Amino acid sequence: MNAAQLERLNEHLGRLRLIKSRERLEALLQEASAKELSYADFLDQLLGEEVASKTAKNVTMRTSLARFPFVKGLDQFDFTYQPSLDKKQVQTLASCHFIEHGENVVILGPPGVGKSHLA
Repeated sequence: MNAAQLERLNEHLGRLRLIKSRERLEALLQEASAKELSYADFLDQLLGEEVASKTAKNVTMRTSLARFPFVKGLDQFDFTYQPSLDKKQVQTLASCHFIEHGENVVILGPPGVGKSHLA
């Protein structure tokens, strides 16, 4: 690939606002050439990174807009504080398979036991 082609590709990616793809294009082209990847494999890798980047940016933006006083994940939940809670069941619910089955989850309990943190 010559410099003019690379410049055109970078311009196209910029106009389409595919920022991560633009950043990674040269490295992925070199990797694809070295590993002799098919066009489909190269495109899959390039677009996969773009989707992951946009998803992460979207989560960050939405979390910021929500204005949570603290951002906590499930990995920060203290299961020793709530021993009656089944850690395995909580981790199963965290996989969100209940959504695929069209089911709902209701978390009940008195104030201060970690319902919001789990949600």
